[in-house]
Formats: sequence, C-alpha cells, structure tokens
Amino acid sequence: MSFLAWTFLFGAAAVIGPILAHLLAKPRFRRVPFTMLQFLRAGRQESHSRRRLRDLLVLLLRCSIIVLIAVLFARPVLKVHATVQPHKSILCLGLDDSPSMAYREGGSTLFARMIDKAVDRVRQAPADTVFTVCGLASGRTAEGLARSQALAEIKRLTVVSRSARPGDFVKTLESHSSISSPGDALSAVVFSDFAPDVLREFEWIRRPAAVDAASYEIIAPASPVANMAIVDARPAGFVNNKLDLDVVVANGGDVQQQRKLIARCEDLRPVIADVTAPAGERRVVRVQIDLGPRPEGVIRSCLPVELALEPQDGLEADDVHRLGVCTPQVAATKVLVVGRAEEAFLFEAAIEALAGTDSGGGLSVRKTRESNLRSDDLVWADVIVFSCLPTGASYPTSLLKGCLARGGRLVFFATELGSPQMADLLMQEGLIPAVPEKWNQAVGWPEQQPAAGGGTVFSEQTAQSLANYRFDRIALKGHWLCRTSNGAQCVWRLVNGAPFVYAQTQNAGVSILVNTSVDDSRGLLAKSGAWVAFCRFLVGEGEQVRRFCLSTEDRPAFDVPPAMRAAGRTFVAVQNCDGGMTRAVLEGTRMVVPSPQGTGWMRTMSGPALHVGVNLPQSETDLRRPDEDAVAAAMRRAFPIAPDRERSLVQAGPPTQDKPLWRAIAWVILVLLLVEPAITNRLKR
Repeated sequence: MSFLAWTFLFGAAAVIGPILAHLLAKPRFRRVPFTMLQFLRAGRQESHSRRRLRDLLVLLLRCSIIVLIAVLFARPVLKVHATVQPHKSILCLGLDDSPSMAYREGGSTLFARMIDKAVDRVRQAPADTVFTVCGLASGRTAEGLARSQALAEIKRLTVVSRSARPGDFVKTLESHSSISSPGDALSAVVFSDFAPDVLREFEWIRRPAAVDAASYEIIAPASPVANMAIVDARPAGFVNNKLDLDVVVANGGDVQQQRKLIARCEDLRPVIADVTAPAGERRVVRVQIDLGPRPEGVIRSCLPVELALEPQDGLEADDVHRLGVCTPQVAATKVLVVGRAEEAFLFEAAIEALAGTDSGGGLSVRKTRESNLRSDDLVWADVIVFSCLPTGASYPTSLLKGCLARGGRLVFFATELGSPQMADLLMQEGLIPAVPEKWNQAVGWPEQQPAAGGGTVFSEQTAQSLANYRFDRIALKGHWLCRTSNGAQCVWRLVNGAPFVYAQTQNAGVSILVNTSVDDSRGLLAKSGAWVAFCRFLVGEGEQVRRFCLSTEDRPAFDVPPAMRAAGRTFVAVQNCDGGMTRAVLEGTRMVVPSPQGTGWMRTMSGPALHVGVNLPQSETDLRRPDEDAVAAAMRRAFPIAPDRERSLVQAGPPTQDKPLWRAIAWVILVLLLVEPAITNRLKR
C-alpha cells in the first residue's frame, strides 16, 4: 500500500489530544462521613472496574477515528495485479487514391491493381488483426475495423482529384503508437505509384511514426509509360480580336510522344496544332483563336476555352485543360477630358504619355472645354474626367448615366467649386459620390496605399503598383470637407484621416471624386513622380486579357472584370464542377472562389457569367517509375522500426494498477462515529 499525499499522515499525531484528556480527567472523590462501610465495599470495586473499561474503549475509538481521518486525507492506494489484456495486431493501410493512379494499362488501372493487392493483404492478416484504412489523397480514414469492415472500406475508395498527402497517414500511425497497449504489434503498409510529388511528401515528413513493422509496394505500369499532359496555359496577347495562348505541354512518360493539340471555344472553329515532346521534357505551343467580328453593342462575357490532346493516352484526366478568358470589351479606352481653361494640362500630358506606351493598354484621348461640350463627346467616351465641378445646368444626366451603364467612369477633381444646384442634381442621380462644401487648410499627405475598401476603384495589382511610389511624401495644401451620398465610400485617405478619394458604384461603372486639384494649385501631386501612375489608375486598369483557372487544391481570389465589380461585400451564386450550387464572395474587384469539387467548370449564375476552369495539379502528370532506393530510404525515415519498445515493457514486470482505499476507510470512520456514543451511553448505565 502507498499514499498519494503522505504528508497528511502527520495529522495522526492529533491522537495525543484524547490521550491527554483521558489522563487528566481522573474523577475526584469527596469524603463523606458514613457508617457501616463494610456493606459498600463490594459495590465500590464493581463500579470502579466498569468505569475504567468504559474509558479505555472510548479512548480507543476516538484515537482510531483521528488516525483514520489522517489516513483518509493521505489517499491510500493498494497495488494489485492488473488483468492482462490479450495482445492484438494493428495493421494500418495507406492507399494512394490520387489522379495518377487512374493510369490505364491494358484492361485495368493502377488503382484497380492497388485495390486487389490491398484486399489480399487484409485477407492474409491474422484473425485478431484490427485494421485502419486511410486514403492518402482523399484523407478518408476508418479506424478499428474488423476484417470484413476493412474489405468493404477498401472497396469504397475511389480516385479523387487531389494530390496525395501522406502526412495525415503518418499522424494516424503516430496516434495509434501512443495509445496502443503493451505488447500490441503496430504495422504500416503503403500502396502507391510513388510519383515524384508523393515521394517528396514522404521525404519531407518532420515527425515520423515508430512502428513494429513497415512495408510498401510500388504500383507502377509494367510497360514504358506513355503520358503527355497539358500543365498550363496563359493568354499571350489579344490583337484584332484574335486571342493568342501559350500552352505548356509536358511529357511525363518514358517514351517520346507526338500528339495533336486542339483548342475549342464555344461554337468557334477548333484550332489544331501538332506537339512533339521527348520523354521527361516540356514544350510551349502558341495557338491563336480567331474570335471573329464583334457585333456592335454586344459585350462578350468570359470565354470558356478548352484545350485537349488527341488521341488520349493512359491517363485521360490530364489530357484536358480548361481556362476562362476575359478579353477586352473595346479596342481602346476612350478618355474625355473636360476643363474650363488650361488647368487640366498636366493631366492631359500624363494620359497622352500613357497612350504612347504599352502600359496604357490602349488609350484614346479627346479634350474639350466645358463651354464646348457636346452630346456626341459624352456618347463617345468610356471615361469622362472633369477638371472642376460642373458650373452650368445644361449637362445631360442621361448621357452620364449611359457612360456608367457601359462600365465607364466619371472622375471629378475638386479644383474649384461649381454650381451648387448642379452638384445636388448629380448627387441625386447617383453620378457623384461627394460634393465639396468647405475648404480646410490643414496640410496633409496621402496614405501609402488605398484603404481596404479601395477595391471598388483599384484592384489588388493596382494597389501593389501604387505602393512603389512614396505617396506619403506628397504634400497637399488642404482638403475639402464634403457631403457624401448614401452609396459613397472613402477608398483613399490622408494620413490625418481626412478623405482623399471618394468612389461610388453605379450599374457597372464607377464615379470618383478626387479631393484635390487637377493642377498644382492645391498640392504637389500633379508635379510629382507619382502623377502619371495616379492618372493611369484613375481612368482604369486599361483593357487586358484575364485568365481564370485553378487546380483542384486551390482556392484563390481573382481580379474580376469591371462589369462584375461591386461596392462592399456581396455573395454570388456559383455552380460547382459537380453541378452543385455554392457561393463565392465578391468584394470590390476581388472574388474568392469556393473549393472546387472535382475537375471541370465553375460558373457564376448571374450575368455577366464568369467561367473558371478547374484542372488537375501539375504534380499528377509525371508517371515515370520512381527510384526504388529513394522509395526505400523515404519509407525508413517515415516509419522507423522500434524493436525495443515491446521488450522494455516486458522487462518492467507484470502490469499492476492502483486500487484506491478511501471509500472503505470513509465507511469505517462513519461506523466508528456512530458506535462511539452508543458505547459511551451504554457503559454509563
């Protein structure tokens, strides 16, 4: 027997109290004159003997209660032999269900062969074996299975569209090793093709799992592998309504391949190109898709482009590559600059400089004075820049609304105050986000980048580009205190918190108010090195080709076309690859796509439709047979054998367990507390 809190045993010294009380509590007799004492002698002797017996019993009971209370607080436990559990065998099977296992050779796939070998391994195991089945790519794990359950679980596995991640399987083995009983035999078996990515994952495992036995089997084709795959495709240019794509084709087999690359896009004529790649090498093929003439007034949505290799080889899943492509809606962005005199000279110079460079993305500039503004100019323009707030009430608001409806922009500089009546009218029609009212002469500096809500005007790429310029060193002489509309938001601030740029979405377009002048009258921005870049991003990102594709393991965010942008955070209905409905998050220019379910197309359900191609990970295309020595080394590192684990447990002696005694002692104390007064009262009679 042992005690968990033995220091409480010192409390047994409290028995000194009852003993001292017993010794000091002797009865004192008073002498009384009496005659005939010889008749009382026998009664006195009998009473004295009974009192001594009573006092000794009561003393013994009280001392026992105090000692037992001290023992109770000391928490006594009794070492007893534990019931020996029968040893069992635990077999953990890691099965590779990644796309590369779908490679077909002859009449069966590598995955089907793996399933057959795993079934045979389960049937050959001892009868008392407990099984764990884990899919390396799907992450599906079933533990504590009997033989029949393990066979059913193995046959339920299917190939998934994700790469194998053996780290989860190693964590499962580590968990079994920590909770297994002494004498249990823990074994690990891995069935895989050990493609380069899978082998690399095993080599990078940081915390290996110690087992009693480990084995593996390479599931590889018997004949030389013939597999060519499309691993990537990117837009290379868009000229004269013709889309150029650079397609990367990789030969992940053992022999040279010669295939035909076919590009399809909706109902357009397919484009065919010949591709030849030696074993283990890549080739870049340029294909050009003629989109045909664009009908007047028709806005083309995101184009679903499908690239395919024919004839198909043993792994059909990587013979197809999908990507959505958004092409420029117009040949050039038409910018109209409206001024009163020559105050917009620096802005016009910046736009004209951009129009002559590739960074302009196609800019056409027209300038006019406010007094000479015509309706034809407003209809022609994609971006209308006002150097000052309008002064006259002759602006046709319907034409300004038409510019926004086409996905255009209205940019207002607060160089001078205009007509209050015209400003109120523009705000009522939703054409201006804010109206300046009072000038504040406090000097300020713009923040380094747009605010978090700046996605309405500036894309993430734009914000990163602006960060290269030191906007926080450009001094402004002050700022206007503005009255804002309900839908306006401040997308850029000064370092003192004052607003610098307001924006408001209207239909597919954006209206912007810049809280400074278009010249150098109210600050140094127009004469700084950041002025050209700032003007470039005010008029828009320019027309560029956007690509929308991802792998089954990605969940990225995309820069959406201007027609899809929204103010604030909204949700967009999306049809996933498996036909199920889900939602994407749209915030400003960024759309976060949900996790794809398989390969295929993800498509937004609201117009204009956005097509996102979902393809296999590039790591699943290399099917060359791995080096067996490298596989053996990776397995030894991931599953080290621990022969001393069972022997050290056996040498420690027979298993024991602690049996607590406090319940029994508590009952004894309770009984003694009830018996002690009963004995005391009984002996007093």
